[in-house]
Amino acid sequence: MITWCFAIFRMINLILIGILIFYKRKDPALLLAWILLLLFLPPVGFVMYLLFERTPVSRKKLLFLTEYTDQRLERQIDYQFSECVASVIAFNEIYNGSRLFMYHDWMYFADGKSKYDQLFMDIEQATQSIHLLYFIVRKDEVGQRLISLLAQKAAEGVEVRLVYDSAGCFGTTLKFFDSIIKAGGHVYKFHPPTLRPIGLNYNYRNHRKIVVVDGRIGYLGGMNVGKEYMSLDPNYSPWRDAHLRLVGDAVWDLQHRFFRDYFMVCEDKRDEVHIQSNLDHYFTASLVTTICPIQIVSDGPDTPTDDIKLAFVKMMQTATKSIRIQTPYFIPDQLFLETLKIAAYSGVKVEVMIPTIADHHYVYRTTTSFIHELLEANIDVYLYKGFLHSKILVIDDEICTVGSTNIDQRSFKINYEVNAFIYDQLLTHRVSHQFDKDLENCLLVDESYEKNKSWVVRLEEKVYRLVSMIL
Repeated sequence: MITWCFAIFRMINLILIGILIFYKRKDPALLLAWILLLLFLPPVGFVMYLLFERTPVSRKKLLFLTEYTDQRLERQIDYQFSECVASVIAFNEIYNGSRLFMYHDWMYFADGKSKYDQLFMDIEQATQSIHLLYFIVRKDEVGQRLISLLAQKAAEGVEVRLVYDSAGCFGTTLKFFDSIIKAGGHVYKFHPPTLRPIGLNYNYRNHRKIVVVDGRIGYLGGMNVGKEYMSLDPNYSPWRDAHLRLVGDAVWDLQHRFFRDYFMVCEDKRDEVHIQSNLDHYFTASLVTTICPIQIVSDGPDTPTDDIKLAFVKMMQTATKSIRIQTPYFIPDQLFLETLKIAAYSGVKVEVMIPTIADHHYVYRTTTSFIHELLEANIDVYLYKGFLHSKILVIDDEICTVGSTNIDQRSFKINYEVNAFIYDQLLTHRVSHQFDKDLENCLLVDESYEKNKSWVVRLEEKVYRLVSMIL
C-alpha cells in the first residue's frame, strides 16, 4: 500500500516538474530545489508544492476601474528629474504600469501612537466612505477602539468597508466585527482557507495595509492594528515602524487597489453594483498643489512578474553614494543580494538594519545567516535594540520607498504587497533622518558576532537558509 502511494506521488510530481520546467519561468537554483524536493521526497514535495508554489490569480472585475482612472487622471506638469531618478520612474511606468503622481501633502510616522492618533482623527471626521485593508487586526484595546469607531461611523451613514487577512487574524472571527456589520458596514476575510486543485490559496496572504478616507486621504506602510505597534507589548518593545499618510493624486491608486482586493472577497453583489455606479463618489479630485512625486507599486499572485522586487533592484542599481535598508527580515534572493554587493564593491556606502528581537525564530535565523556574507562585502550591518518592523529603502538620500514589503521570498513571490516609491527630497530626507535616529539605538555588527555563534545556531542557519528559497 505504501509503495503504491509513493508511486502515485512520484507520478504526480513528475507532472509537476514538467509544469515547472516548461510552463513557469523560474530562477534555475529555485527550479533545481523544487525538482530535488519533488523527486526525492515525493509526499513532502507534493504538499509543499501545494502550499508554496505561486499560482496566478485572476484580475477580473478590474478593467472598469482602470479605464475610469485613466480617463480622470490627467493632471501632470513638466518636471525635471535627474537621469538616475528618471530611469527608476520610467522602469515602474513601463514594466508594471505604475503612474507617476505629482502632487501630495504627506505625514511620516515612525511609531504607532502618532499614526493611530491621526488615523482615528481622520476616521472621526469622515463624511462619505472609509475603506480599510489590514493583514492584522488585534482583539486588543487598539483593535477594539478601531472597531467601535468604525461602527459609530457606519451608524452615521458613512460607507464602511473592511477587509482583513484570515491568516494574519487567525482565531479572529466575524463576530469581533459584528458591531460594524449591524450598523450597515461591510466586513470580509481575505481568502478564507480553501483547498483548490492546483494549490492552497491560504498561502496567498494579503500583507497590504491600506486605508482610504473619503477618497481623499490614504495610508500605507508597515503598521497593522494592535498594541504592539505602540510598544505596549513588552516582548516587542521598543517597536519601530514606518507608515505614510498621503493627501493627493496617489490616493486614487490606493483606492483602486483597495477595490481590486475588495472585489475578490465581496459577497454582496448589490454593493459591487453600487460601487461601479458611483465611482465619482470614491475618486475625489485633489486640490493639493505641493509637488511630491510618488508612484504606487503593488505586487502579488495576480501579477506574473516580481514588480516590487525588481523596482528595488532598479533603485539600487542607480545608487552612487548610499543605500540604506530597514527590514525585519532579510532573506534576499540571488539577484537582490548580488546587486547590493556590487554597489558596495563599487564604493557605495551600504547600510542594512535588522532587529535584535525575533518574532519568528526560523525567519530570524535565516536572516542572521546572511550577516557574514554582507560583512565580507564591506556592508554595514546594524542590530536595532528592539523590534524593527520598518520596511524602507533609501537611495543617495534622494529617493526612497516605504510600504509593506519585506526583503524576503514571501513578500517578493507570494504575498499581496504595496509600496510607495518617492522622488521627493524633503520626504526622503525625513525617512533618512529617522534612520540616523535609529542608529543611536543600534549595535554595529563586526566579525566577533560570527565567531561567537554556537554550533547550534550555525546549524539552524544552514538548515533554514537551505529551505528559505522555497518557503
